[in-house]
Amino acid sequence: MPVVPLVRESASALSSFADDPKGLLTSCRRLLDRRSDCAPLVWLAARMLTAMDPRSEARRVIGDLEDDATPHLLGQGMDALPAGSSVLAVGDLAAYAAALDDRPDLRWVEPDDLEAAGRADLVLMTSDCAGPSQALVVAETVSVAEMARGWGTPVWLIAGAGRILPERMWDLLSDRHRPDDPAMRGLAVLDLDRFVTRVVTPSGLRTPAEAARRSDCPIVPELFAR
Repeated sequence: MPVVPLVRESASALSSFADDPKGLLTSCRRLLDRRSDCAPLVWLAARMLTAMDPRSEARRVIGDLEDDATPHLLGQGMDALPAGSSVLAVGDLAAYAAALDDRPDLRWVEPDDLEAAGRADLVLMTSDCAGPSQALVVAETVSVAEMARGWGTPVWLIAGAGRILPERMWDLLSDRHRPDDPAMRGLAVLDLDRFVTRVVTPSGLRTPAEAARRSDCPIVPELFAR
């Protein structure tokens, strides 16, 4: 399920516990037990648990997702690409399609051929769960990133609203990224410091560390208590 509908559905369910702090915490923990691959759910849970009015905060989270400036800023960043530039995209870019549609002059190369990373002027990747130095990505992304690095091709990781966690929350969540977890099938961990040139965020193009420092996800360690 795409991120926004998933978070909207989860926000509705969690809001039924808005007047029951213990029940809300338990429900948030259960949600993350099932979906440790989705940082916006961590963002939703942490914001609701630290809010004076969890129900209103859930509505604000949905509004922040729906008003995500990342597609616009991605478009601005890509404006610097000369006409006819080649772009290779890996992952689900549906949430950012509007920005890409504004550049019909670009040439898109297929990720099926790893050599394409060397022929591209830019590689775009997506993640729904990132921290200061790592991100969860579809598995094929890692091999593409390795090829792009070898060719010196710039790599941008697109991580929209709620997708980037501060270091402490990323560390706690990543402890749950077990290979046998069904939510992790088809996913791999990407080393951002090694492979990613810039992260496209709601506040612009940042280094991975800068992006994590700008995360507005509250630090709530009790979300991950066993």
